[in-house]
Amino acid sequence: MPPTTSVSAPPTAASPLRAQPGRRCSWGLLALLIAVGGALRFWSLGHQGFWYDEADTAFLMRHSFGNMLGLLPHTESTPPLYYELAWGWTRLVSDHEAGLRALSALVGTLTVPVIALAARRLGGSVRAGLMAGALAAVNPLLIWYSQEARAYTLLVLFCALAWLAFAAVLERPGLRPLLAWALCAAAALCTHYYAVIVLIPQGLALLWIHRRPVTLVALGLVAAVGGALLPMLITQNGTGNAAWIHHRPLGLRVGQVLPQFLLGTGVPDPETLKWVAFALALLLLGGLVRVRPPRGLLVAGLTLAGFLLALLFTAVGFDSLITRNVLGLWPGAAIAVAVGLSTNLPDGALRTRALTPVRLVKAGGAAGLAGLCTLGVLAVAAVHATPALQRPDWRPLAAMLARRAPPPGEGRVIIIQRYRQSLPLALYLPRLGYGNHLEYHNVGQIDVIALSHAPRGNFCWWGAGCNLVASQLQPRYAIPGFRIIGVWRRRPFTVAVLVPHHPQVVLGATVAGALTETTLDHDALLLQRGTAPRSPPA
Repeated sequence: MPPTTSVSAPPTAASPLRAQPGRRCSWGLLALLIAVGGALRFWSLGHQGFWYDEADTAFLMRHSFGNMLGLLPHTESTPPLYYELAWGWTRLVSDHEAGLRALSALVGTLTVPVIALAARRLGGSVRAGLMAGALAAVNPLLIWYSQEARAYTLLVLFCALAWLAFAAVLERPGLRPLLAWALCAAAALCTHYYAVIVLIPQGLALLWIHRRPVTLVALGLVAAVGGALLPMLITQNGTGNAAWIHHRPLGLRVGQVLPQFLLGTGVPDPETLKWVAFALALLLLGGLVRVRPPRGLLVAGLTLAGFLLALLFTAVGFDSLITRNVLGLWPGAAIAVAVGLSTNLPDGALRTRALTPVRLVKAGGAAGLAGLCTLGVLAVAAVHATPALQRPDWRPLAAMLARRAPPPGEGRVIIIQRYRQSLPLALYLPRLGYGNHLEYHNVGQIDVIALSHAPRGNFCWWGAGCNLVASQLQPRYAIPGFRIIGVWRRRPFTVAVLVPHHPQVVLGATVAGALTETTLDHDALLLQRGTAPRSPPA
């Protein structure tokens, strides 16, 4: 009697239908994550004014395309791609706060599905994609920079796209996937120079895994783009615009990376929440015990290699290591965690009755993921509700100065204590710019502006006090012919208004000699021209 063999029943018409609800559910969950991420990013885009760095972007947007490109090597420290896209965007939308930031919000929203798809392909499971998408949707750091008119969110998107293309190369090495990776890598490099810490480990891994001529072609294309950017990099490095970074303690900067990757740039009671976030992260990492997904380990290793590469750049003298510059590492870190956790969390792990120690650890990883997502939403809401955690808002100050302007035809001298720039105030106050600091004619008013309270901590690049140093107004200013007629406050600024009996010439040396709380070496001395010529007296 011939042996019997089991033959699988042919698929019926109902079989595909049974698989579709789960597929629809996963797509529905991804759509929900995109909607949540988009809502958090577009929520109150114009609530905060432009701060110091964003003012540089807004200033460039008000020039012609050619003039903007000519100014970039001298005013910025990043490549031109973001500014080129933003220039076109502002012509379609607007160059005000909400309009200009909407580009970053849109890019940040698109990043959520890209990271999810990259994790899905690298992890081989829908669960990995949804976990990575959830982390990206509600992460406070990504949301903060999705509401900022700078290049960092675009860097994250292109690095996430590079991971997606990297996964495609691993699955099916060939010309098209490699060219797709090269295109994403080149775009990331044209957005931010620190993209190299993501691209170099990826490129070397591709070269090791696929030793083919076409891989060398893809790497050569990216290297050619980097070579084309080299003259701009050299020029920008010569301006010293980013030189302030290496004057800050390296240990402080390195120590900020992980807390800010988890919590963002600022939260109430940061020390307590930092340790809560660390505890949740440990639970999350605990869920990776006995991890054996080779691609998850590959992504984690390449991400760690990128951070070590950033430290190597610092060691050889190229020190611009701060959290926002290494933000391109965030997608790889999230993908590695999601892939590892999803691999070690089988179906029913949370519903099983036999809670063995290993299953408890894995369930703890899922709880850590849920806790971090919840903490992210709470942190975003707290920043929105706390002015001290937001960007400096110069708009109320500019509005107050505009209401108390001198008569038409008279000039006004403005002194900003412990601040050397005209931006962002010049964006909101017309005809404001630097004077020659020698003499000012027909001055009808002098306004002295001081920061009324110090920023939290001694080093930051966010928050209501950043780039500002607290100082005190003087009881009087010994400027001949001028007297204080009032002091007004618009948090966090305090303004003393001085007027003369009649418009007169003011010497820069006289102003410098009248300052006792500060010196003009640390202050901005600005001039606002009158709106119309003053009629001579009869």
